Amino acid sequence: MLEEEHRHTLKHAVITFIAALLGGFLAFYVVMDITLAKMFDPMRGVRRAEKMIQKQAREMQRLDNDIFMPASIPLHHSLINMVKENNAYKFIIDLNQLNNNDKNVEVTVNGDTINIKGVVDKTKGHKDMVIEFSQTFALGAPIIKDKVTKEEKGDKYIITVPIETGGED
Repeated sequence: MLEEEHRHTLKHAVITFIAALLGGFLAFYVVMDITLAKMFDPMRGVRRAEKMIQKQAREMQRLDNDIFMPASIPLHHSLINMVKENNAYKFIIDLNQLNNNDKNVEVTVNGDTINIKGVVDKTKGHKDMVIEFSQTFALGAPIIKDKVTKEEKGDKYIITVPIETGGED
C-alpha cells in the first residue's frame, strides 16, 4: 500500500514536472515568437521614425508659434463710434485700447473726409508689438475745419466735426 502511494505521488510529480516544463516552453515560445516578429518586421522602424518625426514637428510648431506668432491683443470692432447730431458728427474713440492716451490718436481733415489713425505699443509677456489702425469717413458735406474740436472725457476721446449745411443759399 505504501508502495502504491509512493508510485502515485511519483506519477503526480512527473506529470507536474512535465506540465511545468511544457508550460515554460510554450511561454518561452510565445514570447520569442512575438519578439522575433517585432525584430524582423520591416515596417517597425518606419512606424517608429514616423512617430518621432510627428513629435518633433509638433514641438517645432509649438516653438514656432511662441517665437513668431504675435500675442493677440484684439481691437474691439467698436473702437470708433460715429454719432450724427444736427450739423455735426461726433467720433467717440475708446482709449482703453490705446493705453488711455489721446496722443496715440491722429486726426486729419480734408474736404468732406476725416481720417482717424491710431498707433499703440503693447507688451504682453515678453512680446512687444505695435498695433495700428486707420479709418476714413466720407461725410458727404464739407467739414468746417477750424471748428473741429477734440476732448478727452474719462476713457473716451471725442472729436466733434461740424459740417456745412446746404440751407445757406
